[in-house]
Amino acid sequence: MGEPSDVAQRKRIVVKEIMDAVMSGSSGSIARHFAPGAIFSNKNNAGVIDAPWFDRMEGEYRLAGEEEAKSFLNELLRRASYISYKPRGTIVEDDDAASRCDWTRQDENGSLVTGTTMYWFGFTSDGRIRSIETIASIHSVISARRNDETAA
Repeated sequence: MGEPSDVAQRKRIVVKEIMDAVMSGSSGSIARHFAPGAIFSNKNNAGVIDAPWFDRMEGEYRLAGEEEAKSFLNELLRRASYISYKPRGTIVEDDDAASRCDWTRQDENGSLVTGTTMYWFGFTSDGRIRSIETIASIHSVISARRNDETAA
């Protein structure tokens, strides 16, 4: 009777490790959690703003193995620099999990951006990640003041 709870707990730990890595910008050894051929799908509403500050990797990426997963994750994390983040819960049910995170980041121009990202995880029968789908929503952008604008 304890096994299903242990399996769910292991998946919850993997989800937390992935979320912490993505939000902290340090991939560590999370690539080992991905099954060969895992799919990472990333979408957001930044296109409606059409702002150059959101250097995103939208689309669907199939990760052939651990080395490709490492490379992809390192590039993804290089583009994300969060000032703060707050996990808002994780749900694990059978071979699926979901998690939500609110965050604040600063872009290369100094503007502050706040948003929320939802993550959906699919697991293989041996507990590795077969898919991650993310949908990010930008809530606000507070533009940085430029010296030349404030001097005028």
